[in-house]
Amino acid sequence: MKYRKQKSGHVWLEGDNLRNSTDSRCYGPVPYGLIRGRICFKIWPLNDFGFLRASPNGHRFLDD
Repeated sequence: MKYRKQKSGHVWLEGDNLRNSTDSRCYGPVPYGLIRGRICFKIWPLNDFGFLRASPNGHRFLDD
């Protein structure tokens, strides 16, 4: 597995369908300001796998 550090304020997003997802593999890193959603589950690192109880960056979750 390759690791790539993203510039500040950006994230790398990948879809769950490797062969048919239009994601950061096509567009590159995505600025935080363009993301609208809710984080509820963490899959990496594996020793911390599971549902989140709080925002990983300390900010409040945004609701619609």
